[in-house]
Amino acid sequence: MRRLLGFLLLTAGVCLGQSEFSMPLAKGNAALSLPSMAVRDDVVYAAYRSFDLLRFSNQLQVVAYDLKTHKELQRVAISVPRVHGARASDGLFLSEDGQTLAYAELHEPGLIVLLGTKNLAEIKRSDALPFAPQDHQRVFAGFDHDQLCIASNFYQAGKPDVSGLHFIRLGLADLKPTADTKATGVWQETSGRIVWLPKEHKTWVNPPGKPGVDVWTEYTEAGQKTGQATEHRNGLSNGAVALGDGKLLAFYGNMVAKGAIVSYADHHVEELKLECTAHPYGLSTDPAYAGGICTTQRDILPEAGANKVRSSEFLLLRPGGPTILWRHNMDFLGVANGNEPDAGFQKGDPLIYPTRSKIVVMAPSKSSSLMVYEIAAP
Repeated sequence: MRRLLGFLLLTAGVCLGQSEFSMPLAKGNAALSLPSMAVRDDVVYAAYRSFDLLRFSNQLQVVAYDLKTHKELQRVAISVPRVHGARASDGLFLSEDGQTLAYAELHEPGLIVLLGTKNLAEIKRSDALPFAPQDHQRVFAGFDHDQLCIASNFYQAGKPDVSGLHFIRLGLADLKPTADTKATGVWQETSGRIVWLPKEHKTWVNPPGKPGVDVWTEYTEAGQKTGQATEHRNGLSNGAVALGDGKLLAFYGNMVAKGAIVSYADHHVEELKLECTAHPYGLSTDPAYAGGICTTQRDILPEAGANKVRSSEFLLLRPGGPTILWRHNMDFLGVANGNEPDAGFQKGDPLIYPTRSKIVVMAPSKSSSLMVYEIAAP
């Protein structure tokens, strides 16, 4: 009995009770396009491109599923600019009133489409995005009341006086800029994703620093420090998730060193050490939860000409601690528009949707379906 009790205590953080089912993504091809997702009132919306046999695409598939009945509610195919080969999406977001969906592809040929949730009918679109060639690492951050938020890392080689993070807001009526702010001299390390909280008008920045020391600092959109900052020693930064109210979850590790997840909240730091490489992996509708992926091994496949991830686990996290609430074997998925580092890249981020009785995790799969896991709420 004592051994059984000890086993239950050790596994309590990863065995909360789970059920699962899958939702097919008709005409999907996970090697070329991954779904972007949004959820509200137990209805999940997914948007992804479909392709012909020659790998050309000119249609966006948008579908709504009922998580309670496990049934498709409606589906539409929308004409979009024609592309060849894999195409990265920059996100699908719901308006605060739940009436409007916004889908974006921010790299050429750029596109933003607004859809009504009632019938998935197109409301408005724009292919004239307010970006210059110097706007790199483009990010779609969703709604800020009646505006859409996009950002970039604006830089020109040898001109630090013009470089900085670039924050743009678009009005829903015409999808034209209503606000354009540049935090001159505040820029993100070029391989990292911009970490932005539009509703708080704040961003976290992780520029290159001293060897062996990784620093995340919070700024306003105008480029002023807020006083919130955290550092981690002897760790390779793999990105971070901003949780609001001066809180951050930062991920570390590489294939030859142990990893860690660091939780920062208003000058208080907690660390979870891991026997793996940790990366942010997932979007949550509630900042009380976050997602990560834990890669434990690489296998060199000569016939593929590159290293391939051989084993990885998804981690459902509670930032305080931080604590692993649930873990599950999961492939790290991603698609890129090209081989250039700034051509556009999309991760197969699972969507985390907590309810009163359970936490729902919706994850893209290689079989072009959504795997839906329902975990009992702790």
